[in-house]
Amino acid sequence: MQEKKIVTFIDEEGKKIDFEVVDTLNIEEDKYALLAPVGEEEDAYVYKVIEVDGKEEYIAIEDDDEFARVTEEYESYFDEE
Repeated sequence: MQEKKIVTFIDEEGKKIDFEVVDTLNIEEDKYALLAPVGEEEDAYVYKVIEVDGKEEYIAIEDDDEFARVTEEYESYFDEE
């Protein structure tokens, strides 16, 4: 059984929120992660993963075209089955 990867974000109010890395995908040179709040199966968010000083950082995707491209690529995995 694979161990779940958990990342912690700090919201605007300083509250810690844990997210499980549900899946990752690479599109060309970029890496993306699908994150779901721990304990909530229905909600998931897509973040761009970048490396800063040897550590992964998760960046919100603000460009609509980039977001559409990532979700389309992710959904295509299910179409192939």
